[in-house]
Amino acid sequence: MSIQQDKIPEATLQRLPVYLYRLQTLQADGVGRVSSRTLAAQLRINSSRLRQDFHHFGGFSRPGQTYEVSHLVERLREILALGAPVHYVIAGAGYLGQAIAAYPRFGEDGFRLAGIFDINPKLIGLRFRGVAVQDIELLPELVGRLGVKLGVITTSPEAAQGVAELMVRAGITGIWNFAPVGLQVPEAVTLQDEFLSAGLMALHYRMQEGERGPEHRR
Repeated sequence: MSIQQDKIPEATLQRLPVYLYRLQTLQADGVGRVSSRTLAAQLRINSSRLRQDFHHFGGFSRPGQTYEVSHLVERLREILALGAPVHYVIAGAGYLGQAIAAYPRFGEDGFRLAGIFDINPKLIGLRFRGVAVQDIELLPELVGRLGVKLGVITTSPEAAQGVAELMVRAGITGIWNFAPVGLQVPEAVTLQDEFLSAGLMALHYRMQEGERGPEHRR
């Protein structure tokens, strides 16, 4: 099946892991086939949107037919490049960095923590999932030796840009940034911002909007 990658919307790419997680659950429950309408209803999205998302990657089934769950799981894992383990490093061993390092789902999805770094001497030497915190100055050596391409930044906003530049010089080509600051990186580096407080603010706003009722909305 061909992949029409010329203009795949970012929103589609963001939904692919959601589809994969749900399909893996169906697979574990012994479900062999599922319709687009059923899958979309379980995910609370429009079925036409789901089919359009899948159309970018070949459709996965003939028109009018249901999807084979095991095949769809295999194809989505292939599209998301989850066939082989992906190593990553974390810069920032505070509470958020520790939480990411300890999150078991990343390992289940094939992401392997290769190193975690900080500048705080009180944190250096602590171990998370068997990986010891090292001084940030050692990041380039580990990245180069293991060929790591994915970096996670959970530092303070003030330190984030310098850490990003250190990662780029070391050979990192993808950065998952949790620091609430806009990073400047080369065009060849893929940047994914994850501003947690922004998401919480947006949720709170929608809650308040719902409580006000339609008569107060513009």
